[in-house]
Amino acid sequence: MSAALHAPERDPRTDKNNPDHYKVGTLTYTKIGLLTVSLLLLGGDFCFTLMEAVVPSILPLKFNALGAPNWALGLIVTTIPNLMNMVINPVISFRSDRFRSKWGRRIPFLAGSMPFLVLFLVLLGCSEQISRWVRTALLGGGSSEMTVMLVVIGTFMVCFQFFNLFVTSVYYYLFNDVVPQAFLARFMALFKMVSIGAWSFYNFFVLKYANTHMTEIFLAAGLLYLVAFSVMCWKVKEGEYPPAPSNVGDQTGILADMRTYARECFTHRFYWLFFLANAFSAMGWGVTGTYEVLIAIKVVGMDLTLFGEVAGICGIVSIVLLYPAGMIADRFHPLRVFIAGWSLTLFFTPIMIAFLFFRHLFSTPDAIRIWIALLVIAGPLRLLAAASEMPMFMRLLPKERYGQFCSANSMIRSIMFTIGGIACGAFLDLSKSFGGNPDDCYRFVPVWNFVFLLFTVGSLLLLHREWKRLGGLHSFQPPPVDVLAPAAHQS
Repeated sequence: MSAALHAPERDPRTDKNNPDHYKVGTLTYTKIGLLTVSLLLLGGDFCFTLMEAVVPSILPLKFNALGAPNWALGLIVTTIPNLMNMVINPVISFRSDRFRSKWGRRIPFLAGSMPFLVLFLVLLGCSEQISRWVRTALLGGGSSEMTVMLVVIGTFMVCFQFFNLFVTSVYYYLFNDVVPQAFLARFMALFKMVSIGAWSFYNFFVLKYANTHMTEIFLAAGLLYLVAFSVMCWKVKEGEYPPAPSNVGDQTGILADMRTYARECFTHRFYWLFFLANAFSAMGWGVTGTYEVLIAIKVVGMDLTLFGEVAGICGIVSIVLLYPAGMIADRFHPLRVFIAGWSLTLFFTPIMIAFLFFRHLFSTPDAIRIWIALLVIAGPLRLLAAASEMPMFMRLLPKERYGQFCSANSMIRSIMFTIGGIACGAFLDLSKSFGGNPDDCYRFVPVWNFVFLLFTVGSLLLLHREWKRLGGLHSFQPPPVDVLAPAAHQS
């Protein structure tokens, strides 16, 4: 662990005298040019975040007003979109990596899906009016209002999610193609800051009108997204790419694509360690975020209002600290900062566990103060990992196949999320037998996190060793997939 945590040597890519400081691929920026591209990407992110915030926040209210069953809400808003993501995301990512046009390999996917995405977002906003027309004009009023509404919303939701996958899959890959590596962590920190700001703006100013102005909110979000992404796709330019790699054996077709995808992504130790480290992280903090409010209310004794205020303050603190964390990741390399963030969190978690198990020794006001103090300390530690995660992806994965490897990582994380959500719930239910109060089971959430933090940090340290073996700070190159698929080199 010491090799990863006590290596003060600065990443040479961040040296301003490095000739590649303002370069990425065939693109070379001035300071003004880089600032312009960053503002265009961040402006697109603000509008994209607002658009994405609308559906999961308003549809549950609409379902509740209809008296629809909870399983229908989960099926339409969560299960179907996640299944679509697991199947379609790898296809889009694989194709985008190999797509070549005068507009680049990412922007055509964003621009081509944009009008259809906006169309179905607007149709979702008008689902109540459309359902009423379908029921009276086409069905003669014979079907129940709720059934027709669920079918209409479900249909529009599947179509919206299909086209939204082109954006959620490809948009983040664009950053790695147009932002110089020396600035990636700082840019991604700004990206997260803008996303948090957009969510806060939406929750504070827009969400309160969800029940009365659903159609107007969907329409405004769609038009804002259409304008912002049109400008971004028009003004942001991708560089030139080398010829697209061939499939294994120069074969074509869906089966050849699948074989190539599997061999390139899942047959090298380095990439498996990368996938496992992120999967273990998802199994830990990823699946337990739902229980944070229950820990605060059921174990510590906070009320919902205070919890919301603390969460809001933590969000503001995160915005303030994200950019400095990104600067640290740029300076010392995202992988090492990612390891440092999770390692420090690992060492701190037993303190949180000890407090929750000895909570009865403190009065409720004292317990609340202590818990808030622990959250204040833990937040910046996790923030180091959060600020360096995506830049680490961009620095470790092959640039020419970046989307493909990101989709493979996402697929494994999705599987682990699915398993982890059920397993963690079962673990907490089982832990109820260790105490008289069933709510005491939430004390075990940090225990679950600690176990998977051990696996996360262990996998990261092995990954760090492989990274150093492959060149480390000065000369690292991702393991060549051409060794696995010789025909790809000939293209």
